Amino acid sequence: MIFRYNKQINKKYWKTIIKHKEMFGMKFPDKISITEQDEKIAEKKVPEFFYLWNKDKEMRTGIFKIYEYKLPKTLRCYIVTTKTSAINLKKKYILLSAHIPIDKTPIVIIHEFSHIAFLQRWGNFCKKLGYTENGIKELKEVLTVINNIEFKDIIDKGYSIHKNIRRTMKNRWLEKYNLAEIISDKKLINLINSLNTIQER
Repeated sequence: MIFRYNKQINKKYWKTIIKHKEMFGMKFPDKISITEQDEKIAEKKVPEFFYLWNKDKEMRTGIFKIYEYKLPKTLRCYIVTTKTSAINLKKKYILLSAHIPIDKTPIVIIHEFSHIAFLQRWGNFCKKLGYTENGIKELKEVLTVINNIEFKDIIDKGYSIHKNIRRTMKNRWLEKYNLAEIISDKKLINLINSLNTIQER
């Protein structure tokens, strides 16, 4: 895993969230705010995140158990000065906020890495099942509730707007422990596709 702070990527992500304005019920800033102190914090986080990832093997084994996907060693992870974290599937890198509290760091790292694993392993499968593009984005957020079961001391609350469906997903995982079977359910597909929490602007 490669951890870096890159000024250009940081600024690009700021522009992205400003453009979206809102997603999953969360409102984003309306202007770029990158201070020298923020950048110093981001630089400091690089070795901290690298150490944590290499120390905790459960992160890798747990993600593989759920998604049946092994994260590549060349996967890039950029530290950003925004309050939010994200992924860039097209260019295959992860964005982690420099402002994550130390006790929340494993939760956020596993959350974002789960997105990469899910989309890489199951993205095309979901398209064939009939999930819409936005439906797949919704589903990747709902599925992170499984992290609370498969990882020790992880409490991934997700977005409040997904609270009820995450509870359902948790119960289905405890019943089946089979992601392919769970996400193939027609009722789930229709429910996920009916959600409208993503604001594309």
